[in-house]
Amino acid sequence: MTSTSPRPNEPGPIVHIGYHKTATTWLQKAVLPSSSTHTFIPRKTVQQALLVPPGLHFDPGKAREILAAGQCGRPVVFSEENLSGYLHNGGLHGLIGPEMARRIKGTLPDARIVIFIRNQLDILRASYAQYVSGGGTFGQTRYFGGLRHLHGALTRPWKAPAFEMEHFEFDRLIAYYDSLFGKDRVFVYPFEWLRDTGALLERMERDLGIRFAEDVAGMKEANVSLGGGGLLLLRFVNLFTRQSVANKSWLIDLPGGQGVRHAGKWLIGRLPGVNRRKHRLPDKVRARALEHYAMSNRRLLELRDLPLAELGYPLGQ
Repeated sequence: MTSTSPRPNEPGPIVHIGYHKTATTWLQKAVLPSSSTHTFIPRKTVQQALLVPPGLHFDPGKAREILAAGQCGRPVVFSEENLSGYLHNGGLHGLIGPEMARRIKGTLPDARIVIFIRNQLDILRASYAQYVSGGGTFGQTRYFGGLRHLHGALTRPWKAPAFEMEHFEFDRLIAYYDSLFGKDRVFVYPFEWLRDTGALLERMERDLGIRFAEDVAGMKEANVSLGGGGLLLLRFVNLFTRQSVANKSWLIDLPGGQGVRHAGKWLIGRLPGVNRRKHRLPDKVRARALEHYAMSNRRLLELRDLPLAELGYPLGQ
């Protein structure tokens, strides 16, 4: 694995860092492994190289060795959304994202960085659905309230991180990657461009110097979340296991509770009428999001020429 920077039209290392809830599973399972120009590195290998080492234990040389195993002489490409931080704990109070940026820079200094973003109103809704799907029991007001409903040491995000609105202020992490890699090596794609999957993939090929399989555009499957009623029922089922999100309540941790949870989720997803209506953000959460993200998105427009207004991103007045 060399560190010589490729010329603009030559393939080089590509690192997709997320964000969560922006079609990362599709990219990891269908798109990136289909590349004929790059060697796809599995997520477990990426995690071992970049995420597993504790703070002062990280060694860029060791990370390069791990990522280079099985490289086959081609540049690497990989995708790991946790490189931008885990959504349910605010990226550990916003500390994971910049630290992973520094680790990537030390390991692959010539990498092209790929960042997918999404309208925050939609990404919040999808984040809550994933929280409940993963075992969560809190309602939306408490979940999105983060530390507001806690007491004592739990109100200190450096002690017990919870959801933070700040995590989806995309401009901050994009600007940090720009400062490390240069703006010309950091590529930002709105999730909403997936409405024309073929055009998006063609754009990525031009930008990144990568080639995908011809039929990969048609391989995207719809990710159907539970509706409002389904999420409410699943929250009740989740009370019988401690798994698998950190911030939740439980009545009893049943032996085999995870199996019960998965079975309950499967059954709830098939109950007629329960999932007819999509769950929506409470009015107070929506109003807070509209206000919170407007300035961040305006700053993002200064960094990138993106049609955020057309795509409905909060921009304020």
